[in-house]
Amino acid sequence: MDLIEELKSYCDINNPVGALMLSGEWGSGKTYFIKKFIKSVKDKYVFVCISLFGIDSLDKLRVDVKKKWLEKASELDKLNGTKVLKIADSYKKVFGTIKEVLPENWQKKGEVVSSIMDLVNFVPISNRMSDKKVILVFDDLERSNISCTDLLGCINDYCENQDFNTIIIANEGKIKDSSKNELSYHEIKEKIVQRVIHFVPDYEEIVSDTIELMPLGIEYKGILRKNKQSLVKILSGEFNDSAIIERYRIENYKFGDNKKREEYQKEEKNLRKLLEQRPHNVRSFKCAIQDFERVYNKLVNAGIQDCSNWLLSFTCFMMANKAGLIWENSQYGNLFLYLDVEKLYPDVFNSNFIVNGFSEWIIHGEWNDEVITKEIQLFLKKKNAATPLEILKTHNLPEVNEEIIDEGFKDLLVEAYEGKLSLDEYILFLYNCCYSRSYDIDLPAIDWENVREGINKQIKYLINSEEKDSHSHMMIGDDSKEYFTEDEWSAYQIIKKFRDNDVWIYEKNKRLYIDLISSDLNDAFRNLSNKRYKAFSVEMESATINAFKNADNMDKNHFSGWFVGIWGQYSDIEEIDKQITTMALKKLREDLNSVMQDYKEKNKNIAAKHTQNFIKKLDDIITPESKDVPIEQ
Repeated sequence: MDLIEELKSYCDINNPVGALMLSGEWGSGKTYFIKKFIKSVKDKYVFVCISLFGIDSLDKLRVDVKKKWLEKASELDKLNGTKVLKIADSYKKVFGTIKEVLPENWQKKGEVVSSIMDLVNFVPISNRMSDKKVILVFDDLERSNISCTDLLGCINDYCENQDFNTIIIANEGKIKDSSKNELSYHEIKEKIVQRVIHFVPDYEEIVSDTIELMPLGIEYKGILRKNKQSLVKILSGEFNDSAIIERYRIENYKFGDNKKREEYQKEEKNLRKLLEQRPHNVRSFKCAIQDFERVYNKLVNAGIQDCSNWLLSFTCFMMANKAGLIWENSQYGNLFLYLDVEKLYPDVFNSNFIVNGFSEWIIHGEWNDEVITKEIQLFLKKKNAATPLEILKTHNLPEVNEEIIDEGFKDLLVEAYEGKLSLDEYILFLYNCCYSRSYDIDLPAIDWENVREGINKQIKYLINSEEKDSHSHMMIGDDSKEYFTEDEWSAYQIIKKFRDNDVWIYEKNKRLYIDLISSDLNDAFRNLSNKRYKAFSVEMESATINAFKNADNMDKNHFSGWFVGIWGQYSDIEEIDKQITTMALKKLREDLNSVMQDYKEKNKNIAAKHTQNFIKKLDDIITPESKDVPIEQ
């Protein structure tokens, strides 16, 4: 069926006996198609388009129709180079008539009745403008808040009584039937709708138009054009579902085990249901194409030139997510996040080409540039892994050939013992130990005491270096404990404790405190107050007393106030170790007292006074219940 010709044929009819309905799935491009059709015949007809989305009364609908009609009449007259004389005359007559019957105090408030909302009810509209026929287009029938009986009855008034050619755009499958006391939708449709055309999108045209008409970068459009046919396949959903189901049967059915077979049959039913829900939403597709440009630029800047697989996987995931087909489970993280997408888009979606940072952006709208950058770097590291050792440090064991394991695992153990693996690489190592049992792979003997020692070496290295353990990292859920041996689990707990307790942050801030207060007091005053600390340690106390002694009187004057700003509420901060902090504060007070006596002996009275004030403030912040905590010498 040629939809364009069908629509033209209907629009040519004089005095139609009913409306023409264009029915199709949500997001399939019905409105987009109608807009293209309108452009193609704009010289012959005038189209007045009204959205029924959220309309909750017939009065509002009628006002909307008249407003849109008047707007079109005004546009038409402007195009013809004339003024809207007839409409202007109608307004003057209507306003004059209303003004005469209004109370005197209302007559002064012409704005009450001069707005178009008040006047359009009194302005007649017709099915012709100049020499052009007026076509009414009602969109989103199923999204109206008016009952179908009333709504279609109102539309029928325009079509049957006022002789408007009327097009209705709807998704019939989503139209709710009426209450028991009203005619059903199907009953009233038979009386009002002359013909229903089922909309079948031209997906190739939609994809082409999306690529060419959207404001996108030239290079990015190039990769879209290159992958046009695959994008058409994703949007149209032209996959062999029978083959997908048959493949599932071959891989999973275990004849002879009735219980298992029943489970597989249930899963097959769920698979069929999932495949039936494969989306074709044009708006979701356009969102994917528009959003991926940001991903594309990120990938290209990172050195990834061919982004085709990334584009296709991102589009598949976006389409599935917009359709509500992504299953998130906080208990399992991203373990099952991509399973249904792989079933919906076999041979197109590849989870290797959509990092978790992109998934988070699609699902939750959170773009974390630090996380995404790290994940892309890991992807490149995995892609570029060449030696057996590099491959084992970046790949899951099921992805690796046996000869790679035989050749490289001993070298991997050496690095694990020496603390040369990153914490994520240690976790991958633990996962692969677990995989080795599932796939019956014999690994060399592992000295777990040396592994744990290696993890502690890596943690110590992180603490003492400028490297950062990113907030985005691998983890093992507590629910997976049963799959790991005691040795594997105890090794992971070292990493988990380090990360959960923010040890790295505390140690970094402790070192920063000591470095800044020992080198640049002004910088210390500016940058140390908003940091998180685990405790005021003895090392920090030593740096503090030396910094105070070396400060001039101007800095001494501000020193105690700045210090109390950091530590004054330490007893109320849950994460701070109270015992260590109190012990160090008491030592600082004792050292300050010695310094003050020295200043007095040398007649440095201003410095002595600043020191005395500092001691007094320390007395105020050291908790009474901690007065008996011994000082570490």
